[in-house]
Amino acid sequence: MTTDQHDGPPPLPDVGSLVRDTWNGRIGVVMDRVGGRVALRPQGGGVEWFALPGDLEAVALSEGLSQPVREANARSRGGRR
Repeated sequence: MTTDQHDGPPPLPDVGSLVRDTWNGRIGVVMDRVGGRVALRPQGGGVEWFALPGDLEAVALSEGLSQPVREANARSRGGRR
């Protein structure tokens, strides 16, 4: 009998990969992998945050490029949507 269960923890993404943290919806670049957690930083720079590998999903480069534009637009509106 086969199952879809995976043994062990989810794989850690490569440093430099672009990923989405599904816990908070942010897109970031993988900066490091420390103690089973992944250090992420916004594409345009900024404060790093840590995420669990199971909360991360790969992001297409085209989607990641639009994230800084969305953030800049939000700042120009004073945080309003």
